Amino acid sequence: MKKRFDNLYLGLAIGMLFPVLAYFVYYLYDFRFMSLKEFIGHQTYNSLLLDNFKRCLIANLAPFFGFIYTERMKSARGVLFSMFIYGAMLAYFVFIA
Repeated sequence: MKKRFDNLYLGLAIGMLFPVLAYFVYYLYDFRFMSLKEFIGHQTYNSLLLDNFKRCLIANLAPFFGFIYTERMKSARGVLFSMFIYGAMLAYFVFIA
Protein backbone atom coordinates (compact mmCIF):
# COMPACT_ATOMS: atom_id res chain seq x y z
CA MET A 1 0.00 0.00 0.00
CA LYS A 2 1.35 3.40 -0.95
CA LYS A 3 1.60 5.79 1.98
CA ARG A 4 0.92 9.47 1.78
CA PHE A 5 4.01 11.73 1.99
CA ASP A 6 6.35 8.82 1.24
CA ASN A 7 8.54 10.50 -1.35
CA LEU A 8 12.32 10.74 -1.72
CA TYR A 9 12.16 14.38 -2.78
CA LEU A 10 10.00 15.36 0.19
CA GLY A 11 12.49 13.74 2.56
CA LEU A 12 15.37 15.47 0.77
CA ALA A 13 13.65 18.85 1.05
CA ILE A 14 12.86 18.36 4.73
CA GLY A 15 16.38 17.10 5.40
CA MET A 16 17.92 20.16 3.74
CA LEU A 17 15.56 22.57 5.50
CA PHE A 18 15.65 21.34 9.11
CA PRO A 19 19.33 22.16 9.89
CA VAL A 20 18.93 25.64 8.45
CA LEU A 21 15.84 26.20 10.59
CA ALA A 22 17.68 24.85 13.64
CA TYR A 23 20.54 27.28 12.99
CA PHE A 24 18.04 30.14 12.71
CA VAL A 25 16.40 29.09 16.00
CA TYR A 26 19.88 29.03 17.58
CA TYR A 27 20.39 32.57 16.31
CA LEU A 28 17.05 33.75 17.70
CA TYR A 29 17.65 32.05 21.05
CA ASP A 30 21.13 33.34 21.82
CA PHE A 31 21.95 36.21 19.46
CA ARG A 32 18.74 38.06 18.70
CA PHE A 33 20.40 41.34 19.75
CA MET A 34 22.59 41.11 16.59
CA SER A 35 21.45 41.41 13.03
CA LEU A 36 21.66 38.21 11.03
CA LYS A 37 24.54 39.62 8.99
CA GLU A 38 26.51 40.48 12.15
CA PHE A 39 25.78 37.03 13.57
CA ILE A 40 27.12 35.24 10.49
CA GLY A 41 30.15 37.54 10.48
CA HIS A 42 30.78 36.84 14.17
CA GLN A 43 30.45 33.10 13.63
CA THR A 44 32.79 33.19 10.62
CA TYR A 45 35.40 35.41 12.30
CA ASN A 46 35.57 33.17 15.37
CA SER A 47 35.56 29.95 13.29
CA LEU A 48 32.32 28.81 14.87
CA LEU A 49 30.12 28.67 11.79
CA LEU A 50 30.95 25.10 10.77
CA ASP A 51 31.02 23.78 14.33
CA ASN A 52 27.61 25.18 15.17
CA PHE A 53 26.15 24.04 11.86
CA LYS A 54 27.40 20.51 12.54
CA ARG A 55 25.45 20.59 15.79
CA CYS A 56 22.36 21.80 13.95
CA LEU A 57 22.45 18.70 11.75
CA ILE A 58 21.17 16.82 14.79
CA ALA A 59 17.80 18.41 14.01
CA ASN A 60 17.49 15.91 11.15
CA LEU A 61 17.06 13.10 13.66
CA ALA A 62 13.48 14.16 14.38
CA PRO A 63 12.12 13.83 10.82
CA PHE A 64 14.31 10.80 10.12
CA PHE A 65 13.00 8.79 13.06
CA GLY A 66 9.50 10.16 12.48
CA PHE A 67 9.56 8.78 8.96
CA ILE A 68 11.00 5.48 10.17
CA TYR A 69 8.34 5.19 12.89
CA THR A 70 5.51 5.83 10.42
CA GLU A 71 7.10 3.46 7.87
CA ARG A 72 7.76 6.08 5.23
CA MET A 73 11.07 4.63 4.12
CA LYS A 74 11.48 6.68 0.94
CA SER A 75 11.17 9.93 2.87
CA ALA A 76 13.60 8.64 5.50
CA ARG A 77 16.00 7.79 2.68
CA GLY A 78 15.70 11.38 1.42
CA VAL A 79 16.58 12.77 4.86
CA LEU A 80 19.56 10.42 5.03
CA PHE A 81 20.67 11.48 1.56
CA SER A 82 20.53 15.14 2.62
CA MET A 83 22.81 14.27 5.53
CA PHE A 84 25.32 12.82 3.06
CA ILE A 85 25.11 16.02 1.01
CA TYR A 86 25.71 18.16 4.11
CA GLY A 87 28.54 15.83 5.14
CA ALA A 88 30.23 16.25 1.76
CA MET A 89 29.85 20.03 1.96
CA LEU A 90 31.26 20.15 5.48
CA ALA A 91 34.17 17.89 4.52
CA TYR A 92 34.94 20.19 1.62
CA PHE A 93 34.95 23.29 3.79
CA VAL A 94 36.96 21.69 6.59
CA PHE A 95 39.60 19.86 4.58
CA ILE A 96 39.89 21.61 1.23
CA ALA A 97 38.76 25.23 1.55
